[in-house]
Amino acid sequence: MTHRRSWRGGALIALVGLAAGTAIQVAAADTYWPPITQVPTDVRSTGRFVWGELLTRDVGAAAEFYGKVFGWTFETYGPEDDLKTYTVVLSGGTPIGGMVYAAPRKDEKKQRSARWVGLISVPDVQAAANWVEKDGGKVLMPPRQLGERGTAALFADPEGGLFGVINSATGDPEDYLGEDNQWLWIELWATDAAKMAAFYKGVAGYDVTDGAAKGESTGFQLRSGGYARAGIMPKPGKTPTAWVPYIRVKSVPETVASALAAGARVVMQPRELHGTPVAILVDPTGAVFAVAEWAGRAREAK
Repeated sequence: MTHRRSWRGGALIALVGLAAGTAIQVAAADTYWPPITQVPTDVRSTGRFVWGELLTRDVGAAAEFYGKVFGWTFETYGPEDDLKTYTVVLSGGTPIGGMVYAAPRKDEKKQRSARWVGLISVPDVQAAANWVEKDGGKVLMPPRQLGERGTAALFADPEGGLFGVINSATGDPEDYLGEDNQWLWIELWATDAAKMAAFYKGVAGYDVTDGAAKGESTGFQLRSGGYARAGIMPKPGKTPTAWVPYIRVKSVPETVASALAAGARVVMQPRELHGTPVAILVDPTGAVFAVAEWAGRAREAK
């Protein structure tokens, strides 16, 4: 990983919940927050998940894992200090997300815990925060300017699912179906899928349709700009409500084997869901994610 530069600006000491009753410090006052696009686009796609943020206690271990399994590369900005460093994730040279050190509380047990957090593009971050508070969610980080990134906020939905919103200072990345080893989809596993669909509709003005994905009769789909942006489905068993991001891969069985060799564990073994091979894993630092094959052309619109 390459250390680029540090940037000192507006304070950011955010306390967020990875689980009920758990607070973590995510970033220090002088963390550098780079823009989410390499070249400014000045185009914004309301309702689209435009960035993935990994909150983890071991950025180094996470980077080593995702580099081995998906070929991701990393650029690290800031000094040699966990709470002052930001790591950008690149797939095929394209920025797709970031990694941030998340320190546990002093009285918290030291088991590994991490979470991928999706950021939704919105035109008005404060309006989204107002809706979250009004409709039973929690504002974990109020709207604020994050360096060169833009205005962002971090929330928990009424069931505790963690997500963020952003109004990017440089515009959103190109809107296309992710290539192999890039984000393909994101899905919320919820106790009350209908209630969560109504909640998120208010966050970003989604059109809500039945069926979490094509071919499914349960759950809901969040749509904007004519495209499906995310799914919401009843969660399995007693698992906590959470957003699960999907990474597109050429072969699910081969990726699972590679992930296991790199220290992951399998939550759901490879199987076909409505004709799409899928598996669900947990990375070595504790973050859940899914992998899926997709037959569509890599660069076609979603």
